[in-house]
Amino acid sequence: MASRFDWRTVAPAILLTGLSACSMTPAVTGPAVVDALPESFDAPDPAGSVRDDVGQQPWWSAWEHPGLEALVDSVLAANLDLEMAAARVIEVQEAHRMSRAGQLPAIQATAGGTRQNTPTNLGATGRFASSIPGFPDRFDVTTYSASLGLAWELDIWGRARATARAGLGQVLASEADYRSVRMGVISEIVAAWAEWIELIEQTRIADLQLALLEDRLAHTQDRYRRGLVSSFEWNSVQQQTDEARAARPLLEARRVDILGRLAVLLGGTARHAEAILPSAGAPRPGAVRLPDALPSEWVRERPDVMAAAARREVARQTIGIRRAEQFPSFSLTASGGTQSAQLADLVNTTQRFWLFGGSLTAPVFASGARRAAVRQAWAAYEGAEAAYEKAVLSAFQDVSVSLATVEAEQQRLAATHSSHVAARSSVLTARDRYLRGVGSYLMFIDAELNLLRTELALSQARQSHAMARLRLQRAVGGPWGQPSPPMPAAH
Repeated sequence: MASRFDWRTVAPAILLTGLSACSMTPAVTGPAVVDALPESFDAPDPAGSVRDDVGQQPWWSAWEHPGLEALVDSVLAANLDLEMAAARVIEVQEAHRMSRAGQLPAIQATAGGTRQNTPTNLGATGRFASSIPGFPDRFDVTTYSASLGLAWELDIWGRARATARAGLGQVLASEADYRSVRMGVISEIVAAWAEWIELIEQTRIADLQLALLEDRLAHTQDRYRRGLVSSFEWNSVQQQTDEARAARPLLEARRVDILGRLAVLLGGTARHAEAILPSAGAPRPGAVRLPDALPSEWVRERPDVMAAAARREVARQTIGIRRAEQFPSFSLTASGGTQSAQLADLVNTTQRFWLFGGSLTAPVFASGARRAAVRQAWAAYEGAEAAYEKAVLSAFQDVSVSLATVEAEQQRLAATHSSHVAARSSVLTARDRYLRGVGSYLMFIDAELNLLRTELALSQARQSHAMARLRLQRAVGGPWGQPSPPMPAAH
């Protein structure tokens, strides 16, 4: 005869399985304004070439200077900000591992032994111990035990799952923060490098300007003594010379500033930084080529945007945690093992024991604290949602402004280069006229000074253009090379 199906046995298991799928985490949608943003940006390509791998390769390698590659590698290996960010990632990773443990039963092994020796004339036995012949004067009891215990809180309302997901969100946010710090460090390195190269050029130009102005001042003084020029012209040349002398120390101050910034990045001294930087003649930063269109997905994957998205998810999961805390919690406990009065009998299965139990803990009264915690979690989520929306909108705005700045700096660079070409032509003409005796020496010096002014303007325009391209690369979110997340060190 077939056995009868017993629903009373299966129903509790089905009920527990269904309840374990419950989740108090709300389903929410992202801000509509983010979904309405453009799919791509039009990007100028001054170099006239397209690089499809712009999102994967470190763009500063296009400058083809091994010293820069070595400097970037040195800073990334020694930078203290990166070290702190990496330690934070590892800390959050381990916290996430701990949060996941709440989803599984906790098993604990216990082994112990006790010996109790007490007089029998105390307590309950003291009333009749003396009236029983041969009753012992003392109790001497030895007990040994070995057992495994299990404790498991059933995740009926999804609190443990939400806690684990919130922990994962914290991990993703910390890893995005690490990449953001890395981007910032690299951008500071490249900016300092570009400033240093142009500073070398600007210092050379400033020294030549000062030498020519001093020469012109000497000739003007001689002509003034002979009554060939007015005091106004003499004072004007004197003023120009003094201004050039006053500007020269500012270049030295910039030099100290660049070395100091690099020293902090390197975790060393200014002398250490100067030993790594190039000397005169190093190649200048070239144009970093971009594709014809920048996918907006790159902007959405910027580290700061991804960190904001991860923290929004943490806030959402926190709502589920706080909601679940309003409902009863169910726990199961079990243990089993052996007990005996002799240590050797612990392996004897006839000495086995077991126990199984369950408990329900329900919140009854907490003065509204749990409801307040839910409202607090919702408020935190709304703040995280606004922060994410702001991060996306700010990222798109950064790209738009950076693209406009790059285009403006490109036009400025082209105009300055044209002015420099004209000034060089003027110098050649003034030199030719001076050598043929139809032009004055002072006119030739003025042409040389004008050429140096255009060279200085060209150097400044190149530096501004390089900084604009750097800002664009950072606004887009790359390419910076995706580093592997820091892993916990073995201890």
